[in-house]
Amino acid sequence: MQAVVFRKPNVVAVEEVPTPSAKPHEVLVRVEAAGVCGTDIHLMEGGYEPKYPLIPGHEFSGVVAEVGSLVTSCKPGDRVTVDPNLYCDRCYYCRRDMQNHCEAWEAIGVTLPGAFAEYVAVPEASVHGIGSLDFTAGAFVEPLACVVYGQRRARVRMGDSVLIHGAGPIGLLHLQMAKHSGCTNVTVTDLRTERLELAKQLGA
Repeated sequence: MQAVVFRKPNVVAVEEVPTPSAKPHEVLVRVEAAGVCGTDIHLMEGGYEPKYPLIPGHEFSGVVAEVGSLVTSCKPGDRVTVDPNLYCDRCYYCRRDMQNHCEAWEAIGVTLPGAFAEYVAVPEASVHGIGSLDFTAGAFVEPLACVVYGQRRARVRMGDSVLIHGAGPIGLLHLQMAKHSGCTNVTVTDLRTERLELAKQLGA
């Protein structure tokens, strides 16, 4: 299959690589849509000290192509998205519902082969059906989940005034989420005029 491969900082190539297969508890996903996150840019530039070579891509959706022998929750042909973060659920942090600090944390597209490829193998537990949602929207499930979690932590409520610093993809998702939650005054800041114009179109 073809995949985008980071060989070293700022060295990117499209290469032929072996197509993965699904292990007993894994699902092989045929990637239909994948988003480029700021994390991917940092990884490309050598941030986060990635282990090269790396196939990036952690915001994605696709179709189940193959399931491992012990998989029961999905089947070939299912339309899915994937939580890229993998946790042990046993360490100090996981037991306190702080999985993002997991001592054994791994992530598809960050420490493991990702979705800038035709196929990616992922744990069954990370797979979530998207029904008839279109694949582009399905690739936004992961960043939108981060936004939903952030606004829950911030206790954003109907009638609130909200200030969002930055009108990049996450900032614009925060804007739409805040408006959807009934916030009456949502202000967005950014240095780029075109981003501010888009924020205005979305209700800032």
